[in-house]
Amino acid sequence: MKCRCCGEEMPKEPLLAYRDMPKSAQFFPDAGNVAEEKGVDLLLCQCPFCGLLQLAGEPVPYYREVIRATRVSPEMHGFRVKQFRDFLHRYDLLGKRIVEIGCGGGEFLQMMQEAGATVYGIEYSAALAAQARSEGHTVHQLYLEAGAERIPEAPYDAFYCLSFLEHSPEPGAFLRRIAGNLTSGAHGLVEVPDVDMVLRENLYSEFIQDHLSYFTKDTFCRLLEQNGFEVFSCGTIWHGYVLSAEVRKRRIVDVSGFLAQQEKVKKSVAAFLTEMEEKGRKTAVWGAGHQALADLAMLDMKERIVCVLDSADFKQNKFTPATHIPIAAPAELKKGEIGAVLVIAGSYSNEICRILETEHPEIVRAVLQEDGVERA
Repeated sequence: MKCRCCGEEMPKEPLLAYRDMPKSAQFFPDAGNVAEEKGVDLLLCQCPFCGLLQLAGEPVPYYREVIRATRVSPEMHGFRVKQFRDFLHRYDLLGKRIVEIGCGGGEFLQMMQEAGATVYGIEYSAALAAQARSEGHTVHQLYLEAGAERIPEAPYDAFYCLSFLEHSPEPGAFLRRIAGNLTSGAHGLVEVPDVDMVLRENLYSEFIQDHLSYFTKDTFCRLLEQNGFEVFSCGTIWHGYVLSAEVRKRRIVDVSGFLAQQEKVKKSVAAFLTEMEEKGRKTAVWGAGHQALADLAMLDMKERIVCVLDSADFKQNKFTPATHIPIAAPAELKKGEIGAVLVIAGSYSNEICRILETEHPEIVRAVLQEDGVERA
């Protein structure tokens, strides 16, 4: 068996084995089949790598469908509307397009709409999808799985998925498919039963094959973060039974500033080298660390530097990678042919400048800083 979260191999022995247990929470034998009906074994396992508690075996036949109580209590209705309204205000989602993943008959769609969102839903059950549509909601009959990964009318500005993820046989892939239907930086609300409370209170009867994964706060956050989301907050709600996480689709890092900064520094280096050339001074770079090697390759210095100086013996009498500039010992300065040194040595730069000032005061000294060349 492979872990449902991280895919690593699971231990052969379960943590706990319950024998002759109900095969699901929704199967009730009748007089015609009760004599033949048999229980199943529930095998509770824990992944030694990601820590997720999970049941072995196959999901129940209806795992794609949302099964909820026949009615929502007034207490739950009030709680949800306030929760949803706070969520919408916190992330500026009023009037935005929000999709519920596993919307059942539309009970929570109505509450999210009351809170101020423009709501959509997906639901696998044809009957439940029809029920939600009969209340005026836009609901697509769909379960996110291989071959059915795109939600009509996507991308959406936000999503919510309440007490549904624990039923999935592949919760990580399920989350990634959700993320694929969202705008950049979209927010979400994801909830699962809290197994921390089950463990704390020794609630031995909480395990049923309907729920394949049993999340602690740590394993829940880890699953979300490894499958496309940043977790803004995660804590227990509803009398401690539920873990509720507010998330954001992970954004692609903006690296455009690197290119602008590179051009800025390149111009500064070019100006310094041009000035030295006009004064008849040959320039060397002091430093063959990784930043210096990168700068030599990126700042167009290859043809304008006579050599690179470095005190590390193993680098001397070799060449810089990619740019092929000869590397020499600092003693090369004693020949008197080098008239300027550009120091690219990070935290050692000031120390090198002091050495140059003491031993070679006639040489022009400069340091390559973050914003360009600075005279020392």
